[in-house]
This record gives sequence, structure tokens and C-alpha cells, in this order.
Amino acid sequence: MTQPTFTARLDAPNLLVMEITGQMDSVAMEIALNMLVPVVKDMRHGGALMHAKGVEWPTLGAIGVELRHWAQLMAMIRKVDRIAVLTDQGWVQNLAAVESLLVPNLEIRSFAPDAEAAARAWLSGSVPEAGVTP
Repeated sequence: MTQPTFTARLDAPNLLVMEITGQMDSVAMEIALNMLVPVVKDMRHGGALMHAKGVEWPTLGAIGVELRHWAQLMAMIRKVDRIAVLTDQGWVQNLAAVESLLVPNLEIRSFAPDAEAAARAWLSGSVPEAGVTP
């Protein structure tokens, strides 16, 4: 297990920027969720930019924490219309594509780690699908 790190901040009133590395366990997931709640509190139809580098599949404990906080997670997700994931990890890209199909009114796209400008443009709606990883 790689030590997890998670940060979340607003770059603009409706742009959440997150960085995640390592493997989330139950403690890290609790901390991450508690960190996100106040950050996204006032967002409406926002976007999220996620830097995912060296991410590992979460532990069962972390998944349990997500399930326990399901209603809170869904309330946060309703505040976001688009998520851009910067990663070169195939399984993270695939998971993002599946989640985009499963969560109503949420679009998730993967971008190469060095395509932050394209990801931000997509989040703002100023560029169509440019830079999107299939």
C-alpha cells in the first residue's frame, strides 16, 4: 500500500481542483470527504479538475466509508457538472468512463497528465472535445 495523499481547493468559485496519489484507506477517505464538504459547499454547476498520479485501488475500508457517506457524496456530486481527470493510468481512465455513464447529469473525461490546459478549457466549455483521451 502506498501512502495516500489528497488535497482539495477552489481555484475559482465553481472550479474544484483535487490531487490524489496512493491508496485510499478508510482513514484517508474519511479525511478526504470531510475536507471536500466545506470546499464544495457553495458550488453550483461547477467543474472539478482531478490530478490522479500513482493512484491505487482503494481498500475495502475506504469503499465502506464511501458507502456510509453515500447521501453526502451524491449531494456533493450534484454540485458538479463536469470532472476532468488528468492521468495516464488506464484503469483510472476506464473507471472514469464507467462512472460518467452511471451518474446522471455528470460528464467525466480523462486527459493526459500534461494536458491541463485542454482539461480546463473543456471544463469551462470553451473548447469541444479537444485533448480528450478516448
